[in-house]
Amino acid sequence: MKRTMKTMAVAASLAMSAAAMGQESMYTQAATMPSPGAFSYRPGFHYFRYGADPVDANSDRTDKYEFMNSVSYGIVRNWAVTVDVPVVWENEKFNDGTSDSDKGVEDIEAMVKWRFYQSDSGTIDTIRAAALFGAHFASGDDDDFSSESVNPMIGGVITIVRGRHGFNQDLIYTWNTGGTREANLGGEGPDDALAFNTSWVFRLYPDRFTSEHSGGLYSTLELNGLYETNGDTEVRLSPGLMWEDRKWTAELMMQLPLWEDVDERPTLEFGIGVGLRISF
Repeated sequence: MKRTMKTMAVAASLAMSAAAMGQESMYTQAATMPSPGAFSYRPGFHYFRYGADPVDANSDRTDKYEFMNSVSYGIVRNWAVTVDVPVVWENEKFNDGTSDSDKGVEDIEAMVKWRFYQSDSGTIDTIRAAALFGAHFASGDDDDFSSESVNPMIGGVITIVRGRHGFNQDLIYTWNTGGTREANLGGEGPDDALAFNTSWVFRLYPDRFTSEHSGGLYSTLELNGLYETNGDTEVRLSPGLMWEDRKWTAELMMQLPLWEDVDERPTLEFGIGVGLRISF
């Protein structure tokens, strides 16, 4: 009897962990966060290829390599803070066969998440909503990478989990008080930006968690949208896979252009991202 109860407790603990953390995909926020006093570290490598700059006749394409370091900390119940530090290397190729490369640190993002609503209707099933607020601020690098300003942001996210399905919808507005058009590859220029992202997470394995399972395999599908107040708008399609264990998660994503109406910056041709999430 005791062994049966222990097995059920382990399975329930794993299932609750899946509901709490397994619904966050790579490019969309989720109304999840570390427990009070706990940390999570999320390193990720991203490669993006952009096409020609529409306002530079000599531009051919830009390759961007980004190493993102993200640390989250649970402050108290329902409150957490996340700091993102993106280290990048860019290579721009021109129509005359020449190229130019540079490396640096883009604006650092500090974001506070306040989960103001949570309704759990089962071991896994839940509805959660959180407010997001913070700022992008100057890294200290030059204007090739840093806006050299403080750019406030505010938004929200809702997360819904039903059985093997998870859904996230976020909406984040950023007031850009600095930045240059020349350094803008999306949301980093002098115009304000509205990000709107949707994700669907589906647990491929297992059908149900038991004490025999240490983790789960998920498919992810995202729609990542960005509107800038100069009128530039794009939506990207981002399919991926994710393995979540009890203390770590590995993820693999791809980004493809789905819809673009962009006149003042290069457009995405494709992107690839790999990452880890480690809980402490």
